[in-house]
Amino acid sequence: MKQTAVEYLHENYLDNPLSIEDVLYNETVLKNAKEMEKEQLIDCGNACALLQYIHIDKINKMTESEIRQFAEEEHLTFGEQYYNETFKKQLT
Repeated sequence: MKQTAVEYLHENYLDNPLSIEDVLYNETVLKNAKEMEKEQLIDCGNACALLQYIHIDKINKMTESEIRQFAEEEHLTFGEQYYNETFKKQLT
């Protein structure tokens, strides 16, 4: 079974706590981070499934030459697209 980034951080970060207060604070922060990560992963899965549906519908309406041209172009994966739209800070 894979380990999430938050689980990895939790396992490796709390090995050397400085004080009881630090431990309690870190556990609270990490608990909140795990919940946020869970929600983000669920949102990502749902968004990617929707993007896949839209993508397939779009391809089904293309002509053969449009499909060939589309296949030759580089595209972001649904996960990359979701990440960029949701989490990547826009440079202004």
